[in-house]
Amino acid sequence: MRNRRTVLDANVFLEIVFNRPLQNKAKKIFEDAILERIQIIVPGLFLDEITEVFCGNIENITDVEFYLNYIEKLANSGVLTIVVPNCTVRMKAIELARTGNKKSGYPELADCLYHALAIINEAVFITNDKRHIAKISHFGHIAGLTDYETNL
Repeated sequence: MRNRRTVLDANVFLEIVFNRPLQNKAKKIFEDAILERIQIIVPGLFLDEITEVFCGNIENITDVEFYLNYIEKLANSGVLTIVVPNCTVRMKAIELARTGNKKSGYPELADCLYHALAIINEAVFITNDKRHIAKISHFGHIAGLTDYETNL
């Protein structure tokens, strides 16, 4: 039974695709979702961000199609739930994006949509974006990919 909700930043999936240093942590998240230990939720923006990165960074179009089909397979099998953020989530995202200051900067709205989705769904937003975490951790519902538990 899925007992924890997790909102994943697109950069977590990209750890796996590009064999980055935290790919094993990212793989563990998907493994936990496949084993129904957690429920992964992402905003529709997740697909757009992934597609944009693939467009500019993966030359082989067959590889791009493979990864996009894999995401669809995860969604169709219930491992990944893709949602369109409603007004409540969007308003929370605006609230988050308006925090900060001129010196340290303001959180990006795209990141705030993920984070707001986590807050509204009583989930944890997992990201590899240390700047976003530093700017907005006081709202809770956020963790760095490095902090993901390797064993449940």
